[in-house]
Amino acid sequence: MTQSEFIAFYPQFAGFTPIIVMSEYIRQANDRFSALGEMDAEEARRLYTAHKLTLYARMALPDGAEPSKTAIAAAGQAQQRIASKKVGEVSVTYASGASSSSGSVNTDLADLTETPFGVQLLGLMRLYGKSVYVP
Repeated sequence: MTQSEFIAFYPQFAGFTPIIVMSEYIRQANDRFSALGEMDAEEARRLYTAHKLTLYARMALPDGAEPSKTAIAAAGQAQQRIASKKVGEVSVTYASGASSSSGSVNTDLADLTETPFGVQLLGLMRLYGKSVYVP
């Protein structure tokens, strides 16, 4: 997959910067998914790239922001999903992903649920069983 093929399919990423990040995720995507059929592999590469670019964009500083330790730390904070909440006597419980130290086989796939592209990729991978590995 080339950058122009990716942008033709997902035009919302046309102005993505820095371009080196997009190039790197496309390179990574092209190195993966050989266990899938040809058409599914192409879809998986597009979804993987879109997923990784979306995660990167969430962590990037806004345009024009001064890079400071505080701003960089705030940009790197993962968005937390609320698992449960209570109104009376206020209580909030946040969902947490798999811990990288848990030794879980699915640890490498834990971030796929963080974007719609990742969820679609996870569904595609499940069609092929456990033969597909995506770090």
